[in-house]
Amino acid sequence: MKAIIIEDEFHPREMLVTKLRDNHPDIEVVASCENAETGLLKILQLHPDLIFLDIQMPEHNGIWLAEQISELSCESFRCPGIIFTTAYTDSEYLLKAFKLAAIDYLVKPVGVEALAKAIEKFKSKRDPQASAENLVKVMREEQLLHFKDYSGILMLREEDIICIKADGNYSVLTMLDGKTEDVFERIGEIEKRMPVGTFMRAGKSLIINRKYIRKINVKKSAVQLATDKAAIEVGIPESVVKELKNSLPRL
Repeated sequence: MKAIIIEDEFHPREMLVTKLRDNHPDIEVVASCENAETGLLKILQLHPDLIFLDIQMPEHNGIWLAEQISELSCESFRCPGIIFTTAYTDSEYLLKAFKLAAIDYLVKPVGVEALAKAIEKFKSKRDPQASAENLVKVMREEQLLHFKDYSGILMLREEDIICIKADGNYSVLTMLDGKTEDVFERIGEIEKRMPVGTFMRAGKSLIINRKYIRKINVKKSAVQLATDKAAIEVGIPESVVKELKNSLPRL
């Protein structure tokens, strides 16, 4: 059985290679990669049966890679099975998505016993290659969005977010209770995966959740966003004010 390890940190990557070599001689590690882009290339070249995939990586994370290989699935290419490696700080939504998608995950540092159990689960599945497709399906059904934060992957539902503001190379999410979360992504990259029906770009540095629009202030060129727990007012361009007014049902 062929396997690929995709992990950005050197020591965890090499430790996993060693544990597989010493304890699972039937698994051949055909490549070990330090980022998602290289991992995707090796997957397409080598067609592994299984990948060990770190969730939190620079540039593109493990969820991004799972989405890519899921979309590539066809008669000539079948998705490899996935065992994710994750930090304990990753969100509850993410771990719930793994369970709903019947995907195995290992908490780092990976222990020998936990590794053996995950591999046995993988081998016993009828269609282990469907794991990436299952995860993407669950995330869409559960309306889960993923972002990079300080410690891992932040997973949220659409309704958890009031708005997103650009902050240089980073972005700031404003949550239902008015609290904020910093994420290490440009707002333009975030916009590409936000549901258009729910979210709209309201200027160069702002994305707003349409569900929480409570008032359009034409004079101040601003919009009030409110939930049961918080209310904020943000400035928007005049063109966006007109777009919002035109989208309202006529009385």
